[in-house]
Amino acid sequence: MNATKGMQRLVRPALATMMMFAGAAMAADPLADLPFRLTGGTPNLDVRLRYEYLHLDNPLPAPLTQDTAQQVSVRVRLGYTTAAWNGLDGQLEYEGLDTVGDDRYNSLTNGRSNYPAIPDAQVHEVNQVWLRYSGLPKTQIKYGRQRINLDNQRFVGGVAWRQDEQTFDATYLNSTLIPKTTVQYAHLDRVNSFRNFAINGRNTDQLDIDGHLINSSTAILGKRLNLTGYGYFLDFGTVPGAAVGRLLANSQTYGLRATGSVPVKTLTFGYTLEYAAQQDWRGGIDKDHRYGLAEANVGWKKLKATAGYEVLGGNGVTSFQTPLATTHAFDGWADQFLITPTEGLRRAYASFGATVAKASLTAIFHDFSADAGPHFGNEVDLLASYPVLDNFTLFAKFAAYFADEFPVVAGQATNVQRGWLYAEYKF
Repeated sequence: MNATKGMQRLVRPALATMMMFAGAAMAADPLADLPFRLTGGTPNLDVRLRYEYLHLDNPLPAPLTQDTAQQVSVRVRLGYTTAAWNGLDGQLEYEGLDTVGDDRYNSLTNGRSNYPAIPDAQVHEVNQVWLRYSGLPKTQIKYGRQRINLDNQRFVGGVAWRQDEQTFDATYLNSTLIPKTTVQYAHLDRVNSFRNFAINGRNTDQLDIDGHLINSSTAILGKRLNLTGYGYFLDFGTVPGAAVGRLLANSQTYGLRATGSVPVKTLTFGYTLEYAAQQDWRGGIDKDHRYGLAEANVGWKKLKATAGYEVLGGNGVTSFQTPLATTHAFDGWADQFLITPTEGLRRAYASFGATVAKASLTAIFHDFSADAGPHFGNEVDLLASYPVLDNFTLFAKFAAYFADEFPVVAGQATNVQRGWLYAEYKF
């Protein structure tokens, strides 16, 4: 999208809305205060320097001729949020991503298709630009380009792990007017994805969408039981076939999620139960699939152990998809299942986390198989982080996927190793 036209498309309706609300509330904050509120806001800065390594075992699928990709990248986000005036505030945030050294990787836009893919393309863009009105009782309305993270981001999230995060051009409402209940609604106009797609003869990371997100969460028994009901209706229009077509097929998803935690002496027990149904919508690919999750965890002091089982249904032709999710956080850090296979996906997993001194350590084991079919493989994920300063943290992360029967990469079963070393400073 042309940056100037995109800014105009987002900002003009928001300015009209701002003037309408400001006129209704002029008596509260006089117009003379507006310059002070505009200049009396808060800046934000987030800088991440990262080295990423990716290795695929032979045999390599075409068109790959290299089994190893490496990337050094620097991502900078610089933003400013105004102070509130008559319940209105706004943010403008820039994001820039540049690489250091040779392009020994496929960013999906740099023409290096003979290398394995690391989908962080160089970009300079408006990451967020929004206006928010908070003058209604316990309710906020935000319009513009923004982050939207719902629940644990299994269905809607910002994919903050990638250098170029995912944002949405949307109108978003959040209300806590009902006691112990949070109601969220968003109408999506565009997805600014973290990766590029080849659609209708062009390569783009901006997906037009007519999407409706409804999410309502209620604390039934305090921390012991929280119930969330949701409905997500996604219309991407006409998209190509194959894997991308399955991922972006129009769909409607309904679900119910229950979470809670119970302290028992020095231990804390937690659980998550979730069920969802997904069907085609507005002429999408004909499908009818289910999602299920059962997870339990126990914490003691600075230790935590988790075990769970997750199912995304599939029938060999279509499968349950989560096109707006932060999938990296769920289906293995090796990113072998960003698109659910047509056979579906069953994942049994166990994780262990500990804090030693100031360092945080995490280990996760995944076992992947089809919903009905072969065993896909296993994966081990490891993460260590250390806060050098309050705003400066060092990270080391590793993922190893061991393929079994299923041809994950373009017709070939393969083992995958990914590693990252990175440092992040933010305020």
